Amino acid sequence: MISSHYENNEILQAWWYNLLAQNSVILIERMLQACRNRFCTFLPLSHSLRQNLQQILSLSLILRRLLLQTTELARAFKVISLNRRFLSPLGIWPTKVNRPLFVFFIVYTTIHCTMAAAHLIKHFTQPDYIVANLTESLLFMMIVGKMYMCERSRGIMIDFLNVIQPDFSVKSYSNAREKTLYLRYNEFALLFIKASLGLAGSAATMFYIRAFVEHWSAISSGNASYELPYQTYPFFEIQDMTTYLCMCVYQTIALPLIVCGYSAPDSFVLSMALHICGQLAVLSCKIEDLLKDHVNYNRHINAVVFRHHQLITLAEILENNFNMIFLQQTLGSVFLLCLTMFHMLTNSEYGDTTTVVAFLMYTCCVVSTILAYCYIGECLITEVIIEPMPHKST
Repeated sequence: MISSHYENNEILQAWWYNLLAQNSVILIERMLQACRNRFCTFLPLSHSLRQNLQQILSLSLILRRLLLQTTELARAFKVISLNRRFLSPLGIWPTKVNRPLFVFFIVYTTIHCTMAAAHLIKHFTQPDYIVANLTESLLFMMIVGKMYMCERSRGIMIDFLNVIQPDFSVKSYSNAREKTLYLRYNEFALLFIKASLGLAGSAATMFYIRAFVEHWSAISSGNASYELPYQTYPFFEIQDMTTYLCMCVYQTIALPLIVCGYSAPDSFVLSMALHICGQLAVLSCKIEDLLKDHVNYNRHINAVVFRHHQLITLAEILENNFNMIFLQQTLGSVFLLCLTMFHMLTNSEYGDTTTVVAFLMYTCCVVSTILAYCYIGECLITEVIIEPMPHKST
């Protein structure tokens, strides 16, 4: 059921829907301007006609506000759409699991790590090869861990997505302040997803192209053997160009795997945590308004308590199911940064600017993820602390 709900929503949030909403707003603004001009120009109108024009103006203003609010929340739903777009290729999106794809990429990554281990043994006496090999191998092992965590948490995350489904509706927000508080966190989540996935994709592509061009030039000049872009040994010696090109094409599968398997799970978890932060901010606003409304206090307090318990449950779901991703990311990033910086400094001595830029982009991707985890932890602490209401002295 949840899969169909999200598919319908994704159709609703498509580009033509946003275009229609924006054009509707422009059309309403022109209608309002035309009505105002006519209202001001033709003063000798009957009283009933003047009332009808006023009603049309009021309804148009209300419709304009509703369309603007719907468009903003349509953009907010883009967080879910982007996460689905980058997790589905690996078969690990909760509402649309593809087991054959998941098994294929797990087997591919396992084979890649095995060939990397063979390459490490073969070049065990060469420090440069060891550092480059360990950097790549650690990255792919982290990808396997993240994919496994996402697959293991599939069932509970379906319930999670089902619970947050109404949060993308205008009806969930009582006023503009609540919607603004939520959209602030949502916009940061959207920015992080785009930046993280963009950096990971650019760094992986640049690193692969640089390695391929460098090795291709060396092979063409006859000064080197057939060395693959990634530090792997396929258990046989490559003797001809056709086999070499086939192996290079085979290794290009690692590019979407790095983007969707390394950055996408972090983006999903972080964006869902930011969603909870935004809803906690909305709940704090509701509580603040409720404390001032003594007439409806008893009638709405049950809904506030239920919502608070619901958000705490959602936060516990993320913590209990993805705490190993947090631990893996923290420990793995320390080693990755050390190995990456060492490799980058080693290559910078020989003027390899492309390698330095690629590793700098990759370092920014790793560091930004760690900083994002820290920021979200601070946001959760901030939102769960309720400031005491000031009391007037009698």
